Amino acid sequence: MKRLWSVDELGERWTLSPDDVAFIAGNADAGKLGLACQLAFWRSQGRFPDEEADLAPAVIAHLAGQIGVEADVESYAFTGRSGRRHRQLVLEHLAVGTFDHATEAAFRSWLLSDILPREPTPSALEDEITGWFAARRVVRPGSYRLDRLVRSLRAGHDDAMLAAVGDRLDDGSRSRLNALLADDGEGAAYTRLSADPGKPGLDSLLAEIAKLELVRGLELSAELLGGVHSDLVKRFRRRAAVESAWELRRHPDRIRLPLLAFYCVPREAEIVDGLVDLLIQITHRITVKAERRVVTELLEEAKAVRGKTGILFKGRAAERNRKVS
Repeated sequence: MKRLWSVDELGERWTLSPDDVAFIAGNADAGKLGLACQLAFWRSQGRFPDEEADLAPAVIAHLAGQIGVEADVESYAFTGRSGRRHRQLVLEHLAVGTFDHATEAAFRSWLLSDILPREPTPSALEDEITGWFAARRVVRPGSYRLDRLVRSLRAGHDDAMLAAVGDRLDDGSRSRLNALLADDGEGAAYTRLSADPGKPGLDSLLAEIAKLELVRGLELSAELLGGVHSDLVKRFRRRAAVESAWELRRHPDRIRLPLLAFYCVPREAEIVDGLVDLLIQITHRITVKAERRVVTELLEEAKAVRGKTGILFKGRAAERNRKVS
């Protein structure tokens, strides 16, 4: 939970309703603030706080001011007997439902259709899930159960995306992708394709051109990954990049071929960028060498002139005389 809140944010996220204030007023003064914290935290986060440190001091002070008590919850045990009793009262007050089969089905559908296709970061995913439980007023399951459920749904989403891309591959594309992993006498073409550019030079330039011809020979259209989030493409590409040709060959077709497609489609643009960089570096080296060669030749010619010191002296004297006159 964030620690710094503006006045506007406190008013928007942590203000108790008149019904909330009336509900809290029926409890002893010693537990009013703790109950208010439990209620407001659940409404904001979809779960209960485990300790005082879960709430920012500004939030505690804001809640205390609304119910007219001191901003002190040090003696309140959020997970103690009173805390647990207050949690049950809060659930009844908010009419919070349980995470039953119907709710779990709705959660699964929401996560698969609305959230996972956007490739959220872990923190963004946690915020989305927290907001869902808070908005639905559903008791959030334990961390172990929820983590297993989210991992299972993410794995299912990944399998579905691999299957979608795999279904777009025709027989010719499948054959060409599999050929990348075959040993052609110089090792697997995939190994050469995944290698980084070497030092600037003719050999590196020719190697990059060969890579470009190889990846273009696969005839994979950019539309093959159409509709797939760019972050998902990067994630699958990284997954393929860390595996060797031998490791990729061990995967079944439904995984191996889409993974290769996720790697090879954006690889063409990378190779083109690498070629441009190589050409710039090679051109720069040629220019530097040419300048050095010209300077060296001029110095050699200057050394070869007889009486060059006298010529220079006479030239400077004539120039001075011309300026005086």
